[in-house]
Amino acid sequence: MKKNTIESEINNFLEFWNCNKMMQFLSDIFPLFELYDVDETDDFVKNSVGEFDEKNVRLIRSVYILSRIAEFHSGKLCYINTKFKNLWKKLENIEAD
Repeated sequence: MKKNTIESEINNFLEFWNCNKMMQFLSDIFPLFELYDVDETDDFVKNSVGEFDEKNVRLIRSVYILSRIAEFHSGKLCYINTKFKNLWKKLENIEAD
C-alpha cells in the first residue's frame, strides 16, 4: 500500500473539512470566545445578571455552547482524528526541520 505524502494528506483533509464546514464550526465556537473575552469594566454577562450570578450564568452558558459544539461537530472531528491520525504532529515535525 502506497503511503500518503503530507501534501496529499493535507489535500484530503481540506476536501473533507472545506470552507463551509470551517465556517459552520467557527460560527458555533465563536460564542464561547465572546462569553469569556470581555472587558472587566464592561462585562455584558455581569451587567445583565449582576455580579452574584455572573459566574453561574457564564458556566451554564458554557455547558450549552459546548454541548451544541459536540452535537454538531463531534462526528466530523472524530472522523478527522481517525482518518488523519497525528497529522498535526507530522506538520509540527516539518516545521521543526
